[in-house]
Amino acid sequence: MQSDIERQELRRSIKEAVSKNDATGMVEHVRRLLAGSMRPTDVMFSATSFTKAANAIQEQLGARRLRTYVVRSVTIEPILPYLTTEATLSNYLLELKIGGYGSYMDDMLNPDGALARFKPEVVLVLLDLEDVAGRLPELCADGINIDVGAEIEASLGRLAQMLRGIRTRGPARIVVQGFVLPDITSLGDVGDANLPRSLPNAVQRLNDGLAAVCRDIPDCVFFDVDRLAARYGRREWRDTRMFLASRLAVSAAAFEVYAKGLVRSISTLFKAPRKVLCTDLDNTFWGGILGEDGIDGIATGSAFPGNCYLEYQKYLRNLSARGILLAIVSKNNEADVREAFEARAADLALGLDQFAGLKINWNEKSQSIRELAQELSLGLDSFVLVDDNPVECEAVRRQIPEVAVVMAPIQDPWRVIEILSDASYFDAVVVTEDDVNRLGEYKAQAHRAQLEDGAGSREEFLASLEIVCTFLSALDAPLSRAVQLLAKTNQFNLTTRRRSAAEIEEFAAATGGQAIVVRVRDRFGDAGVVGLALARNVASQCYIDSFLLSCRVIGRGIETAMLSHITENARRTGAMRVIGEFIPTKKNAPCANFFSDSGFAKVVLTNETPTNSVLYEFDLTTGVLASPPWITMEGNKSNEFSASAVVSA
Repeated sequence: MQSDIERQELRRSIKEAVSKNDATGMVEHVRRLLAGSMRPTDVMFSATSFTKAANAIQEQLGARRLRTYVVRSVTIEPILPYLTTEATLSNYLLELKIGGYGSYMDDMLNPDGALARFKPEVVLVLLDLEDVAGRLPELCADGINIDVGAEIEASLGRLAQMLRGIRTRGPARIVVQGFVLPDITSLGDVGDANLPRSLPNAVQRLNDGLAAVCRDIPDCVFFDVDRLAARYGRREWRDTRMFLASRLAVSAAAFEVYAKGLVRSISTLFKAPRKVLCTDLDNTFWGGILGEDGIDGIATGSAFPGNCYLEYQKYLRNLSARGILLAIVSKNNEADVREAFEARAADLALGLDQFAGLKINWNEKSQSIRELAQELSLGLDSFVLVDDNPVECEAVRRQIPEVAVVMAPIQDPWRVIEILSDASYFDAVVVTEDDVNRLGEYKAQAHRAQLEDGAGSREEFLASLEIVCTFLSALDAPLSRAVQLLAKTNQFNLTTRRRSAAEIEEFAAATGGQAIVVRVRDRFGDAGVVGLALARNVASQCYIDSFLLSCRVIGRGIETAMLSHITENARRTGAMRVIGEFIPTKKNAPCANFFSDSGFAKVVLTNETPTNSVLYEFDLTTGVLASPPWITMEGNKSNEFSASAVVSA
């Protein structure tokens, strides 16, 4: 706990940082203040400070501004400072507009209502059970009423209609709050648990159905508030007196937890999960120190405390199953580690072949992680390190601040899973087949590297790969994979526009529009859907809005094949020129010269052109762009990727 003197000193430091436009210092001081005190006055002070310094936070820290409309049937005003603060600490600046109590249906359905006029980027739908399915408590009173199912379906139908009303009017991302299961009913604990149509069972079915509705609506996430309430304690989650008096649905003590959960759900709509978990070995992956305790002395297996580490290994295995890459970063003798994995295989949940990278040496861990990033063609902000040594953790934090660092609690090894789960590093609302197959693709990449070492020339090597590019509509990628690529691809991404699913659908439906993805396979395996392009024709010109490719396949000519495909589609639909755009960022330097290297001419900028954009054009009347001869191209031969494409002769 902080003393009042420490609190006041931190508040003075925050004020000073605001006056100096020092966003980094301000955020750091706020983190320290709130880590020791979540007093409402400190939260309000932090939120006010963030609001004053919003421009500095955006410019210096790259925070994303989000016009956010709140559809609600409850009181949320006291929670807003917590929401503002938690969002800013997650690098989002919320520009909030709050809907009225009784206007939520008008907000969601009226094309000329307040929500539509605000043109939000995010919509938070925060409704209470009594406003959505108010008859359920009465119908569930006896626990056997057969009308309960019909009421649930009717409620879901109304909600789905309202949510689709939001979707039809724009590309805003939507977060839909579920409902907290009641903790006290007239049936009692035993009746609630055993009667099929008790209120808790009915609300759970309603939540499950609402989650399914959200899955069917692009860019719509279900916020499982009951999960937070159950972890916190459902009885303490809502202050009944305050709800009855003012419709405040969350108790004051739970404001912080609630705001963090809401921001975590928002973040999944804009931020891709991290891709690699690097684990230390000694006192992290297993108990003890291999070099001191020996192979038989390290703790792992079914007996305590070894089972604490075994559970951590199983957790890593489950992460790997959904596409998170695992790597070992350990200061050890590699031969000893390999021997330990072989000798103790029966007591381990993972083998060395299940890791995408091994850095077992005596180098600095920051160096090892940098090497892994280069080998895996991933940015450093894709990595999470789990290590028990505070010195090593602090060194990585300072030397590679992009890497998320988790210190494993050496005295409480069973808590490491809890710590990782409480963080949002690997949050994902969609898992695709490409994610699941990611480890196999990286193994195949290693085989390609071996083949390249023995090849006579680059062209011979690429021809020997037998590369096939299959072009598909982004709507069939599936669409969730297309959105995922837009969210997480940084290095070979010419404009870094994070288009939503609704916006992709707009490109696909536009006259002369293109929303295409490329799936790549070669003799070593299927890399999956790795590239995406969005374009549309305006008069006689085709404008490329987005063009990106996974770093895993850069350098094989696939980017050239994609551009050739886009320009040919543009020619077929009547375009005479293709306009490409490059918007430089801190990460996309690898593609800075892509258009010029591909035969596009640089366009002289006008006053109307954004100063950070570089435009290029290709004259389709003088010729076409050829695809590399070593690539076989497949797909719809008529190039009808747009719902309204016109194919010319």
